[in-house]
Amino acid sequence: MKRIYYLVRKEFRQILREPAYIGILFIMPVVQIILLGYAITTDVKNIKVGIVDLDQSPMSERLVEAYTRNNSFIYYGSTDDERVLIRWLDDGRISLGMVIPLHFQRDLINGRQPDVQMVLDGVDGNSAGVVAAYAAQVTVALQKEWLPKVPPLQKKAAALHITTIEPRMWYNPDLKSVNNIVPGIIATLLTMVTLLVTAMSIVREKELGTLEQLMVTPLRKGELMIGKIIPFEIAGFLLVNVSILAAGWIFGIWIVGSVWTLYLMSLIFSLSTLGVGILTSTMARTQQQAMFIAWFFMVFSLLLSGFFIPIKNMPDIIQGLTYLNPMRYFMVVIREIYLKGTPLEFLWKEGVAMLTFGVASFVLATVRFSKRIG
Repeated sequence: MKRIYYLVRKEFRQILREPAYIGILFIMPVVQIILLGYAITTDVKNIKVGIVDLDQSPMSERLVEAYTRNNSFIYYGSTDDERVLIRWLDDGRISLGMVIPLHFQRDLINGRQPDVQMVLDGVDGNSAGVVAAYAAQVTVALQKEWLPKVPPLQKKAAALHITTIEPRMWYNPDLKSVNNIVPGIIATLLTMVTLLVTAMSIVREKELGTLEQLMVTPLRKGELMIGKIIPFEIAGFLLVNVSILAAGWIFGIWIVGSVWTLYLMSLIFSLSTLGVGILTSTMARTQQQAMFIAWFFMVFSLLLSGFFIPIKNMPDIIQGLTYLNPMRYFMVVIREIYLKGTPLEFLWKEGVAMLTFGVASFVLATVRFSKRIG
């Protein structure tokens, strides 16, 4: 036990001597949460709209006004030529083009259903779908405004017996993507720091020659691994706390559930990333090799974690691969605790999966580790 204690103390002294480590633990989380929290969003804003109004009637002008005064849309301009509208779309000047047909008001008053053409920039399919949904909301609100003023439409509406749907959004009532993104950023930061720093530590000692001094000590392989893990486990714990405070103070996103449950799950998850980090260091001979291997694992973990793309939207074979990714489980855990306040009794399966992965990687790293340098 004393041998592990002295090794841990030595690691802490080495960490404190490196200003870069201090920046990684205390400055980087705040900077990345600010930048990524504002930059990564699924909300679509500032949608530029171009309009062709062929009717030039009070109702068509009211339709134009509904879009130009909406906070989600930015009015780019109007034209009488549909070819100009398409050119604006081709040039990227607008994301949404709207063509109001001739006799729009007349058909509406007579109870007909005039077709308003919407032309969308579909390069980004997700954003185009969101823009179409926003446009539909504006149109539905306008229809409710016009319904009492148009008797033929009132008769049609009275003949319809449609159940009214009133949705209630739980856990994220304002549907702010930042509430979902920021917890994911915390998980990403914890993965990056614990994995990269650990992977570099042993390889760095190889290059400096200090690992040879450790090899002539009575330290066993397991003791050396534990002594290497404990300081970075504590460093990961500090990073989580800094990230929690940054998310709360900057974005107003505080943990709904138990912070102790989050601490426990973070500890288990860090064990898996630290195990992979040490395993990486046993396979690499230089810091560049260690960084490359760790970076490959991080990209794999991030893309298959459900951070950007829901796992249910992935092909079946890829969904199967995600079960080999400990970040997949922690991404579920941190979002459940942050947004829903889910207690530990419903998260134990994810905890067992992360613990199994961490123990397996740690054991494999210990087995691979050799006292021979070279």
